[in-house]
Amino acid sequence: MQNKFLNHITHLQTENSKPSESHWLLITGIIVGSLVGIIGLVYGYLKYRQYRVYQEYSQRPEIGIPREEIGFVQRNKFRFWKLYENKDEPNTLVKQQQKENYYGQYIELKFLCKPGDIFTMRGEKPVAKDATSYFEIEIEDNPKQCDITIGFCSSKEFQKELSLGRSQTSVGFHSKTGQVYWRNALHQDHKFQAVYGETVGIGIRQKDGRVWLSYNGRFLNPPPLSEGKNQEDLEKEKKKEEGESEIDIDLNNRNKEIEEKRKALVLSMGEHQELYPAISVNGPCKINLNVGSMQFRMNQKELRHGLLH
Repeated sequence: MQNKFLNHITHLQTENSKPSESHWLLITGIIVGSLVGIIGLVYGYLKYRQYRVYQEYSQRPEIGIPREEIGFVQRNKFRFWKLYENKDEPNTLVKQQQKENYYGQYIELKFLCKPGDIFTMRGEKPVAKDATSYFEIEIEDNPKQCDITIGFCSSKEFQKELSLGRSQTSVGFHSKTGQVYWRNALHQDHKFQAVYGETVGIGIRQKDGRVWLSYNGRFLNPPPLSEGKNQEDLEKEKKKEEGESEIDIDLNNRNKEIEEKRKALVLSMGEHQELYPAISVNGPCKINLNVGSMQFRMNQKELRHGLLH
């Protein structure tokens, strides 16, 4: 009798354990299914981003600046960006590595300077005087939120400890503030802060010294409205201004002030200067440098009067 009773209890325990096991199996299945779903969503998102970048850089080249349109010696790809090196002072503050993906080739620059220490590097060769020169950087890593400045400088006033834009013959475009400095004075303030994955670019047209800027492919300083217009169009606008109200006149005066400021940047970087592409940082960071060996992010449709023509 006792054995039958024990067998009955064991049988009941076994029956009660079956629902419990199936319950845990169900929970485990839900967890595993959720993880698989999350991984699938992340993978799908990454593939979508790859597709969008591929569309931007490869499938629609007409909206970017084709490298064939750029002089810059950068058609020779990486030979352009050979660092200027002083044999008496070995450079240990920056490492460069040539890399390639299916969009093209680029140069990874890793700066090793301490936070707050300014370090400027420049290319070994100057930009071509008879061509439009342009380059872009993408911020890959900036743990200390340092300021990355891109621009052009002359060899005469080049100093590794002096940031771009702080000398008489250099211009610097700051990624942290969107400000442009030249001759140690603020010239333009575009009020943005470039972060991880974002792109800033700077170009110069040596025949007239115009410096132009981009942020994530957007043209920041289009030429003045009067540029590119013939004399007949300018005379028509002048007659129109004579019959305008005081509000319109005030607005036109403000526009002229903006034009004069833009002209000042042009005049300060005259065509007779031998300029070198350069980058300044004030802390540790890693950037990807595009000198034309893959499609630029800069959108040519936003060049209102066509700086490349």
